[in-house]
Amino acid sequence: MSVVTASGVRFELAGPADDPGLRALLRAMPMGTGIRVTFEREPSYFSAARLQGEVQVPVARDPAGRVLGMGLRAFSPAWRGGAAAEAGYLADLRLLPEHRGGTLLARGYRFLRELHADRRAAVYATMLVADNAVALSTIAAGRAGLPLYRDLGRYLSPSILLGARPTAPRLPGVGVERGSLKRLPDIVAALNAFGREREFAPVHAEADFLPGGRWPGLRPEDFFLAVRGGRVVGTLARWDQGSFRQTRVHGYSPALEAARRLARPFARLPAPARLRLAARLPVPGALVPHLYAAFPSAEAPAVLRLLIDALRADAAGGPHLYAVLGLSERDPLASALSGVPQVPFAGRLFAVHFSDGRAEADALAGRIPYLEAGAL
Repeated sequence: MSVVTASGVRFELAGPADDPGLRALLRAMPMGTGIRVTFEREPSYFSAARLQGEVQVPVARDPAGRVLGMGLRAFSPAWRGGAAAEAGYLADLRLLPEHRGGTLLARGYRFLRELHADRRAAVYATMLVADNAVALSTIAAGRAGLPLYRDLGRYLSPSILLGARPTAPRLPGVGVERGSLKRLPDIVAALNAFGREREFAPVHAEADFLPGGRWPGLRPEDFFLAVRGGRVVGTLARWDQGSFRQTRVHGYSPALEAARRLARPFARLPAPARLRLAARLPVPGALVPHLYAAFPSAEAPAVLRLLIDALRADAAGGPHLYAVLGLSERDPLASALSGVPQVPFAGRLFAVHFSDGRAEADALAGRIPYLEAGAL
């Protein structure tokens, strides 16, 4: 499928030969205000994109073939209304700054509507940065020609600080152990029980956590398990994605850059967590060493907090600055984040639909959404 505008811009699906151009576009577009970063996919965009499932990557390219903008439409097994179903996701929307004031964005969504004719999903989940005023006032504002964005609330994804070792975590009657191949059926069962009560959460299979599975670089041994009476009552994984997905710093606000320089002498000294974090912030141009605190599940917030502290203790003194954990503000487990040393961050979750998805989007009212931060 291909559409060519009067100006010669072509909308079509990218293929493997476009991988270098897609990665170049991601590298060329810093995001953020206080900290400007790029979210990169080296050495292969399409290999990293398998986290989202089966993907289509619509692109806009100029007559010379240069990629001007891109997006991602993906499908994967997820929990919808308590049952396993194929769910749709939208992500990685990028458009070069010099083309944002024209009609390319609307034309891109017109192309998405044509792709949507396959009816593989009635509703798509997506996330926008909460302070991205441009995006919230354009694509999420229901303008003519664009799909409707239904606000599902804030998505909390704080950066949990890893520099200091917390006190030994304790919860009466609950122990913490590391995952193992023997425990893999219990891990999958706990994750699916968690996901069944939420919208858009992944449907897991044991093969997903084995070599060649859906979650590259994540092994059963990377999980921390909360266990009561021999039964797994909580999960949290330490997931290092640095070999295929990276975050690179491009610059700081003047105030933050001044704080970073002033704090550098305290990088390895006893000091408040935020001061030590500021001291260890990478220089512009460097990658941010971080983990994902991935695939949380727990029978209660106190159990998740136990696992967060276990992960922090395990990572203390290592090379990583922080671990990102994502939960909807509607999720009862979100209270486990209270009091954890962190740099707060939030996006907004949306259910995106065209006219044929209205009823399914209406049914999401009051339900708890979940997207895995390590797969966004």
